[in-house]
Order: sequence, then structure tokens, then C-alpha cells
Amino acid sequence: MRLANLFPKFFKSILISIYRTIVSSGLFRKLTYYPKNRNKLHQYWRQPWDGANLPQGYLKGEERSQLLLENIKKIVEPDASILEIGCNVGRNLNYLFNSGFVKLSGVEISEEAVQLLKKSYPEMASESKIYNKPIEETINEFSDEEFNVVFTMAVLEHIHIESEWIFPELVRITKDFLITIEDEQGVSWGRFPRKYKKIFESLGMKQINEINCDKIDGLGSYFFARIFKKITL
Repeated sequence: MRLANLFPKFFKSILISIYRTIVSSGLFRKLTYYPKNRNKLHQYWRQPWDGANLPQGYLKGEERSQLLLENIKKIVEPDASILEIGCNVGRNLNYLFNSGFVKLSGVEISEEAVQLLKKSYPEMASESKIYNKPIEETINEFSDEEFNVVFTMAVLEHIHIESEWIFPELVRITKDFLITIEDEQGVSWGRFPRKYKKIFESLGMKQINEINCDKIDGLGSYFFARIFKKITL
């Protein structure tokens, strides 16, 4: 009887180990669950067809924006230039704006999200630069070290593997700090788990803080907030 009770837990631990090994495999990512066509992924984020990621849903999420704000306030002054990759309806940018940060920019692929941003946060929108294009079409427009802070929240996890060339570009345009708040393990259609500490430290950044987001509403235990500082040689 004891063996019967213990076996499911033992078997479960084996399955979890196998699952994590498979998920971390680059070959698995290339051959299976991700969209083969990057353009189809872009089309989804321009106009989500499943109702799961509609722009209006991103107006809520105060706890997530508060997490971001608290950490940015620790590392830069209000006159810092800040860029958000994948700003959606602008909730994060508006939190920063209302706290005195005024040099704000955002990149967002969805036209509907940008229109809602302007409608929901008109003052912030009028004072900020919003680029309504995919990051792949925008990042080359930015100068070296143009922004004191570049940050993402649940965006890099959706970057297609064919677009991983933007990671060194993110480092290039960052002068001081890069912040990633990303799901690093979850697997689903259009989600690409990555080890951001390994990626960005290999590109000349140094991680100075790591926060597990398991208690943050709307994120979870697969999400980690990582703060990187650019290394000056």
C-alpha cells in the first residue's frame, strides 16, 4: 500500500524532470510548438484571434506596474530616458509618467492598442514617443545608448526565434539598465522560454537583481524580474 502511494509522486518527479529537459532543448523549440512563420505571430499580436490578449485586458494590472515602478525608482532619477518594448495600452508607461518620469518611449505592434493608449492616457501619450511597429522594424532607428533604461514585461517571451538578433540590439541602445520581466519556462503557442540571465550577461550586461514574481497577480512562479546593468569597459 505504501509503494502504491509513493509511486505516483516518484513518477511525477520523473515526468517533471523529462518535461524540463525537453522544454530547455533548442531543437525542441525549433521543431515543435512555435509558429513556423514569424509573420503569423506578428499578425496575431496585431489582432488576437482567440480573445485572450485583447488590448482592453491590459488596462488592468496595477500590481505588475507597481513592481516595475518600484524597481525603476531605485536605479534612476525621473529625468532618465526610458523605453518599453511592447507597451501595449501604456499602463506601465502611465505609472511611470504619474510618478514624474517624463522622457518615455514605447514600441507596440498593435494599432488598436496604441489607439486605446491615446484614449486612456491622453496626457502621457501626448508627452511620449510611441512607435506603432514591430520591434524588428523599429530597433534600428534608435541610436547607441539612447535610453537610460530599456524594459520589457511579458514580451520577449513572445519574440520569435528568428528575431533573437534583437537581443544584442537591446543592449546596444541601452545606456545604463535593462529590465526583463518574463516567463522563462512556460510553453504554449507563440511562447519561447529562455534564460535571460545567460543571454544578456553574455552580451555585456551584469545582473544586479533577480525577483521571482510568484506572488505578483497576473505573473506567477515562471516569471522572473531581472535587472541588468551595462558593463562599461
